[in-house]
Amino acid sequence: MLVRPFLGHRSLKNHELRIMNLTGRTESPLILHCHIPKTAGTTVSAGLRKSFDLFHFNHFHSDPFYILSREALEDALEFNPGLRSISSHHLRSFPLSLAGRPTFLMTFLRKPEETFVSQLRYAQREFSTFSPEAKRFWPENTPRLPLRELARQFLDVMTEYQDYCPQTRFLCNSESMSSLGLSDGNQFGLDSCEIARAILNGFHFVGVVEEIKKSLEVLTDRLLQWEVRVYFDPNLRLNSSPDNSMPAWLTPNDEVGRRVLETSKSDRLLHDHFRKRLLESHRELRKRRWLGFRPAVADAKDAFAGNWRDGTRSLVNSANLYWSRRIDRIEPSVTSPPSSDLLEIRAARAIAGRMRLTPVIR
Repeated sequence: MLVRPFLGHRSLKNHELRIMNLTGRTESPLILHCHIPKTAGTTVSAGLRKSFDLFHFNHFHSDPFYILSREALEDALEFNPGLRSISSHHLRSFPLSLAGRPTFLMTFLRKPEETFVSQLRYAQREFSTFSPEAKRFWPENTPRLPLRELARQFLDVMTEYQDYCPQTRFLCNSESMSSLGLSDGNQFGLDSCEIARAILNGFHFVGVVEEIKKSLEVLTDRLLQWEVRVYFDPNLRLNSSPDNSMPAWLTPNDEVGRRVLETSKSDRLLHDHFRKRLLESHRELRKRRWLGFRPAVADAKDAFAGNWRDGTRSLVNSANLYWSRRIDRIEPSVTSPPSSDLLEIRAARAIAGRMRLTPVIR
């Protein structure tokens, strides 16, 4: 089932809604989907492609350290002014506007241990397709190693001097951080939960993979406030491993499992913080939009657990939401003129004076 029952467009035919999205709109925000690896980004990108068709751009570059600059993004807009959205692993600089057009910054986070295991399985499946730049981080016999042994060897390389934290380092790219004198010697990015959180606080949406359905519902509503309609299928799973179970050795009692669980401390803090915020946003959304019978029943049960009056109010509110679901109620967010700032520079500059980081000498 598509995540759109609360948008109230059933009075219009589906093909009419598609036509509304399949036109380049230079006045609408440009959606920048900053695809942190192994965070359901391929599935999210497919939803954007379904929504915008030729006006969605899925960008790829073979160099894992390449970063899409403001200039490169503005060149893409000059080539195709009607672009509606871009997905990329290389969207690691976060402009609040491009060529005077506001951006809508979005990303997803994931539990660090699940991200780590997913990355290992992906490397084993796709190792032969890796670029030489990417292969140098992995053992030569990656496809043939048992998963536990691959985890041990990968951690030996990646955590010899510092914590792994790929999600945090993705946000705090080394080029931008070094320009302000912030570095811990890692070529990919800086391990600073404080800066990464400040960056994400400036994003328009942060989802969580473990709460993908709720994330997509909140994202759909958030974009509707910008008068942008998107269509996601929460049951779609692309670029995922056939085996999604966690390995039996991933426990504190196993030497390698314990190392996996203890690494990426900053990533865990980020994930837990923004998961809590997502769930709060979803609870608020359920109060004002019809999301289906199952959430309505759950809300009523929670309300009746308090007292009958609250339970009755919940039922009445759900009934009102159900009968008004056909009404197209767009609640535009209040927006200020687009800023020309880079979000990561703004966040790092605010914190740089309080940080003293010494590069690691190798």
